[in-house]
Amino acid sequence: MWALLTTALLLGCTEAESRESPKRPSGPPPAAKVEVGQARDGGLSDRWTFLGDVRATRRAELGAGAEGEVLEVAAREGDRVEVGAVLLKIDGTLAKARVAAAKASRKETLEELEQAKRDRKRAEALGVDILAEAEIEQDVTRANTLATRSRRLSAAEREAKALLLRHQITAPFTGVVAARHVDPGDWVQPGDPIVDLVDDTTVEIIVEGSAELVRRVERGALATLREPTDDGEAGEVTAEIVGVVRALDPVTRTAKVRLVPRDTARWLLPGASVDVVFAIDRNDPGVVVPRDALVYGAVDVRVIKVEDAKATPVTVEVVATADAEALVRGDGLAPGDSVVTKGNERLRPGQALAVVEPESE
Repeated sequence: MWALLTTALLLGCTEAESRESPKRPSGPPPAAKVEVGQARDGGLSDRWTFLGDVRATRRAELGAGAEGEVLEVAAREGDRVEVGAVLLKIDGTLAKARVAAAKASRKETLEELEQAKRDRKRAEALGVDILAEAEIEQDVTRANTLATRSRRLSAAEREAKALLLRHQITAPFTGVVAARHVDPGDWVQPGDPIVDLVDDTTVEIIVEGSAELVRRVERGALATLREPTDDGEAGEVTAEIVGVVRALDPVTRTAKVRLVPRDTARWLLPGASVDVVFAIDRNDPGVVVPRDALVYGAVDVRVIKVEDAKATPVTVEVVATADAEALVRGDGLAPGDSVVTKGNERLRPGQALAVVEPESE
């Protein structure tokens, strides 16, 4: 009886184990379904974005040219003025008096000079037979002295007129008054700020770029200006590179690139900041692969190459990326190779692959 009971227990355990442990399938795992792309030769058109400052091509901080009381200020903030328009008048009573005095002195000297010239001609005509030689020399010297004085007084008159002109400030170019610093009745000294004038019709973009940027851009190349916005509907304007400073600032270690937009836009305001996108041709050694082919690990970056329908990992160095492509370098990767672009995250070396068509979105 005990023998029969033991046999029954053993048979029950065997059946339970058989139910709990299903048989493992024999043979290799099925091929992993992947999508692939092609590695190609040639360079990569990279895009580098830097922040640019919009500046007016002409901006002037006009200052007083003479001392005196302000009589009139003909423009206020926001007024558009034409070139040559009078913006400010300073009391020029004293300067006018100096001009009048210079004119009177010069006129008096000219009259004396004319008389001296006549006396000299008369003395030279009479000669030494009638007049003493010293008297003749005296008339000649006097005429020459008066001629010299006349030239000096003429220069003084021109100087007085120039000083009088400094009692009014005119616009050196057409623009908008950005700031006004004085009002009628104020007393100003030479150099005191009067108005700030900005030409808001033409602007330029200044970029503080890296050393690598200024090595790769040239005058005449084009870039894209983008309006920084939060709604994703940024405006774009094409700009031309017109100046490259190939010298680094000793403090910031940056160099300047100057651009001029080819079109106007309302958001290109002096003082604003815009994104400047430079197209950089990367012709470094390497191959171009789809960006989805890159598999980032903890210590390196890999590309899974399809070789004999099996996965072959290739460690690569990423030289540059742009949009959906990447320029990489790696031993064993050549133009024309097929690389896995989808399903490459958990592939094992040597794993069988089944290439499928990309799924339609």
